[in-house]
Amino acid sequence: MFQETYYQFIQSSMAKAYEENKEAIEQAAKMLYETEVSGHRIYTFGTGHSHMIGEDLYGRAGGYAKIYPIMEIEMTLLTHPTKSTKLERTPGYADVLDVLYELQEGDTIIAASNSGRNPLVVEYILRAKEKGVKIIAVTSLEHSKASASRHESGKKLFELADIVLNNMAPLGDAGVAIGEEVAMGPISTISGCFLAQCVIGRMVELLQENGKETPVFWSSNKDGGDEANKELFEKYVIKKI
Repeated sequence: MFQETYYQFIQSSMAKAYEENKEAIEQAAKMLYETEVSGHRIYTFGTGHSHMIGEDLYGRAGGYAKIYPIMEIEMTLLTHPTKSTKLERTPGYADVLDVLYELQEGDTIIAASNSGRNPLVVEYILRAKEKGVKIIAVTSLEHSKASASRHESGKKLFELADIVLNNMAPLGDAGVAIGEEVAMGPISTISGCFLAQCVIGRMVELLQENGKETPVFWSSNKDGGDEANKELFEKYVIKKI
């Protein structure tokens, strides 16, 4: 049955993602630690379904409060299922993001893109690197290496990143065949969120080990959660948007 095969596929892929990325997770966590202690910002970036990796880190129970997502509604699927696909193939939209988000030297972006090939992600990350921003990529190396870049530079996300987290998604993402022509069961969001949470959690450990502030949200549905979160939202979220 599909559910059994998908479960086995997820188990195998997640195990591979953890084992292959152990060193990269530690490196990324240390990079974010240095970003934090030097007074700079941690951003997330992604379009289409990839935006969910950044959203999973942002403003939620167990989430680090000082995460700043580069996430406009047009980059998601909330208003039209193909709008973000069109947008991620439009490099000029980086001009809009440049106005909305003031990236500075010393900041770090966690950039998620399964293929890493589309013009917007490549263009925006190229601009970020020119500003001295560090890049942590969450991507599928199998998919990306099998695909040609759609940006005029010929570059893909993993080639621009300082650190690469391989989400282990197969070419096309869906990993379970149903018959000869149908494949379902994507993995990139599940493994991408897992890897990103590993990095952020390890960074918070490093902050605690070194006596630094660790502002982490409670669940708002836990008694006392609203009160505990109020100060964090006012300090790090609402006034920063």
